[in-house]
Amino acid sequence: MKVLLINPPYPFEEAPSPPFGLMALAAFLEAQGIEVKIEDYIVNRFTPQRASDVMSQFAPDVVGSTGVTMNIKKALSIVKVYKELDKDIVTVLGGPHVTFDAHAILHNYPFVDVIVRGEGEATFHEFLQHLHSISAYGAIKGISYRDKDNDIVHNPIREFIPDINILPFPARHLAELSKYRALGFPINMMTSRGCPFNCIFCVGSKMVGRKVRYFETHRVVDEFEQLAAMKFKQINVVDDLFTSNKSRCIDVCNEIQRRGIDHPWTAFARVDTVNEELLTYMRDAGCTMLCFGIESGNQEILDKVKKKITLEKCQKAVDACRKVGISPMTSYILGLPGETEETMKKTIQFAKELSDNYGFHVLAPFPGTEVREMKDYYGIEILTDDWDLYDANRAVSVTPDVSANKINEIVDVFNGSIREYILSLGEKQNRGESLTQDEQNLIGNIRSFEIARDIILERLIENHPGIANGAPIDVAHELTEYLSATLPFPEDELSREVERLIQLDCLQFKYQGNRLYPQWT
Repeated sequence: MKVLLINPPYPFEEAPSPPFGLMALAAFLEAQGIEVKIEDYIVNRFTPQRASDVMSQFAPDVVGSTGVTMNIKKALSIVKVYKELDKDIVTVLGGPHVTFDAHAILHNYPFVDVIVRGEGEATFHEFLQHLHSISAYGAIKGISYRDKDNDIVHNPIREFIPDINILPFPARHLAELSKYRALGFPINMMTSRGCPFNCIFCVGSKMVGRKVRYFETHRVVDEFEQLAAMKFKQINVVDDLFTSNKSRCIDVCNEIQRRGIDHPWTAFARVDTVNEELLTYMRDAGCTMLCFGIESGNQEILDKVKKKITLEKCQKAVDACRKVGISPMTSYILGLPGETEETMKKTIQFAKELSDNYGFHVLAPFPGTEVREMKDYYGIEILTDDWDLYDANRAVSVTPDVSANKINEIVDVFNGSIREYILSLGEKQNRGESLTQDEQNLIGNIRSFEIARDIILERLIENHPGIANGAPIDVAHELTEYLSATLPFPEDELSREVERLIQLDCLQFKYQGNRLYPQWT
């Protein structure tokens, strides 16, 4: 059996990482003897011709796509193209959006055959075992589908995998890691599944359970050690709450140190789960930044959204991070229940005073969240169900006391100030004025990203005509010359970028016949 998994487009501005969920699912399927291919439309442009080529070359039995709310419409449009190429192909969707919007998806999109709800590995594998026997679908927990009478059926939910240590490492060999590395994006790993909290704006505990299930310490560090050798700038531990169990977190940190692994990493934490002792262990193991979801600078709003933290604990956690040398990144959500212009001002002021590194999102009432399902109770008016707008950067809902325009204005001012700062550095550089090392690094990283992005999206490596065999070849110079004929960047910048990509093992050069071709590793 062959399964094609789709990673739909997602904005580069959100710094996406290799498709962790798909790689985890693919590894589980491969362990059962199923052949899997991942089509990643983040680092490759989707075209109907590309889809046609994939179908003819790979000939999958099933096409499955993941998707979050903000890219679910793109996922659906791509799946539709595959279905039109072969009406007999079985199409499946999974991920947080369709888990909680399954009925509407099956009702409105007839080209979608099945939805896998919640944790996907066991459910999807069981479904594949009965792929062409709709009469057997009724016994498969965790799927939604249309029966023989075309009625929509939602089977009971599936129990979570009790021991996640049965899961293999994600199938990262199926992803184009070198392109993500070239863009300067991080690589993700997960050390546990589950979130014991039930914030009203999140579906995390519904997707992976409120009981935290842990991977064993040695397995975690084995995977960390593999990733540390891949030349990514940073490893992101993307557990909902890495610091949920203090002693286990310390064990992981100690094992990283015991093996002598030296690589920067970040994690998500709650302010009420860290202290100076734990943070010291984490710093010594290479943790450089912790991300805290503060959400609001107003205690009443925090209580209303069931965050179960206090502003005092926020201050204490950030102070402890600074004391041990870990950078505290804090994030906030504007437009939560109870929000007013005054509370937004208070949140902005609190953010500025709490940490130098902070950011704002706007409430997006995703399907499955309590705030959406109980919008009247929470006093939220939802303005649109156009999922493309649910990027948490623009207002799609409002409270009685603050308008969408006001929320957007605040976000625009914040984002505009960042853009103005970056532009000012470029102007400063152009005037020949000196920049600090941090400023130079920021400008350099932005330019490097822009060049790598264009190389990737224009498929300049894949379309390279090859270098003729003959006298000794300076491949870096040849590639720079080739890129300069297409890209609007100075040749010296392109030269530095080519050298960087070679040093990071993003590119290699291989002979085919009598010509030498650059290739993504």
